[in-house]
Amino acid sequence: MSIGTSVRHPLAGLTRDFHRIGPLDAPLEPWMGAELDQHAAEVSDGITGAGSEINARTLGTYLHGFLDGCLERGWDSETADYDWETLRILAICRLAKERGFVR
Repeated sequence: MSIGTSVRHPLAGLTRDFHRIGPLDAPLEPWMGAELDQHAAEVSDGITGAGSEINARTLGTYLHGFLDGCLERGWDSETADYDWETLRILAICRLAKERGFVR
């Protein structure tokens, strides 16, 4: 069995979808790299600060909670460019790829 998250896992689906709008495998513009690094650090701190380790389950749980909050505020990914929410989601996807949780 190969390492990585099942295609049914929310991290896998979202990473695949957001790869279309964000350069998850390509070199980043300096501003975007800095933004994604900052978001990833905040996500990591949020998970570990709650006493959990970063794994596919905890990152998926964070993602679900974050998306629920976005939807409650009326955020729409189809109308957004690289807004705060989109950058946070891209950072979560990038973190999942870097940690080997998704392929």
